[in-house]
Amino acid sequence: MFGGSGGPGTAMSELRLDGKVAIVTGGAVGIGHGISMKLAQRGAKVVVNGNHRPSGEGPEVEVAAEIRRLGGEAVAVNGSVTDDDATGRIVAKAIETWGRLDILVNNAGFSDGPNLPCGPDESFDAQIAVHVHGAMKMFRDAWPHLVAAGAGRVLNVGSMTFVGYEGPRGWNSGYATAKAAVTGLTRQMAGVARPHGVKVNLLLPRAITPLKMRRIAGTELLKWQEKHLAMEPLAASVVWLVHEDFPETGQYFSSAGGRIARVVVATPDGYFNPDLTPEDVRDNWDQVMGRQDAAGYVERMLELTDQDDEHQLLIRLYDGLNRPA
Repeated sequence: MFGGSGGPGTAMSELRLDGKVAIVTGGAVGIGHGISMKLAQRGAKVVVNGNHRPSGEGPEVEVAAEIRRLGGEAVAVNGSVTDDDATGRIVAKAIETWGRLDILVNNAGFSDGPNLPCGPDESFDAQIAVHVHGAMKMFRDAWPHLVAAGAGRVLNVGSMTFVGYEGPRGWNSGYATAKAAVTGLTRQMAGVARPHGVKVNLLLPRAITPLKMRRIAGTELLKWQEKHLAMEPLAASVVWLVHEDFPETGQYFSSAGGRIARVVVATPDGYFNPDLTPEDVRDNWDQVMGRQDAAGYVERMLELTDQDDEHQLLIRLYDGLNRPA
């Protein structure tokens, strides 16, 4: 049974989301289901979105009912985040039912798309539509209510596939490209949201789900993931990432199997010569790549939080040329 203890702002107390209203898109299956249940367990009122059956009802109805049976509050809304009418209905359901919206988890998605070098095709476009357009439409419709909440929180769900991956069927283009776009989109959302007290971050999750079990059935990888990548620690990490006391924005967080860590975009010092020649590039390639130790860690990496970081690095390098000897 769900139950409350402590308050949302009590120091060193159990983290609670009492009084908060959350939307979880794709919240009825897989990672979305785990997040919906955990947010409700910690006191949030949850709009569970799904898009699974032409009849207008899918497993989101069952998940919302399950939350209510356990003592929580939840409603279900069926509809695709690619549909403007549906995104409006999802947000409206939160406002009509509870009068506010504090948390948006953009989790809706699926894995598809052609393998390179084929494509693009309709399946590729569908990936972009769900992961990128869907997140933008939900953010657009939720925006005024998140601002009004005073401490709105948005968590986009990405994937470590954005750095590249070879799937069971080859080098997929749709999913990895769409998730890479969400990575950049998160920083843009965070930038526009910052002055309004709304914080936007990215979750890069990994957990065993029914879909994954089907895709890698019979493999040693599945056996390992079933043993080590439970949903519970992943869902637990989300509670803090969407909490009103969470201090970060525009950040990426990998969460899998009980490990959570910030993921950064970074650059080494590189090689610098204002009169750069092709031969310079070739002869100083180790500096371009950055010095790595045996474990693959690169020394002296500068984190890039926006494009100006690299510009400031160039300014410092040129300023160094002009310093008196």
